[in-house]
Amino acid sequence: MKAQLFLAATLLVSSSVSAQSNTYFSQDNSIESKLCVLSANEGFSAARKLAAKHNVYLSRFSQSIMCNGQDIRDIAKKDSTNNIIENKVEVFAKDAQQETQLCMTALKQGLAPVRQKIGNLNSLKCNGQKVTDFVKRYQNAAI
Repeated sequence: MKAQLFLAATLLVSSSVSAQSNTYFSQDNSIESKLCVLSANEGFSAARKLAAKHNVYLSRFSQSIMCNGQDIRDIAKKDSTNNIIENKVEVFAKDAQQETQLCMTALKQGLAPVRQKIGNLNSLKCNGQKVTDFVKRYQNAAI
């Protein structure tokens, strides 16, 4: 019989977005302005697709269009690197059962000590997952 473990894992998802969700717009209707706005708002790939429809070539490797004194590639990179999402996971034992302690040992010390105690790792479940999958998922979590 597989041991069931009630181990509470708290997932604290904090969206640390350093950008202020800027939306760019153009003052005129030129294709170059539209490409700059599209690159800043939706990325360089979207701008390249629109450019191709208007027979304009945007190079990934060399300067092609300047947007307010900056290369169109740099505007797209700057906007995409500002969004950072950080996930924090805290794992703690909900009870003092042997199975719970084995799962905590697996997280802290690895699978080898647990394998020595119980032999077959397939007989241990942590939060309804195989202990090996559980360790892969939460090995870098705060304990």
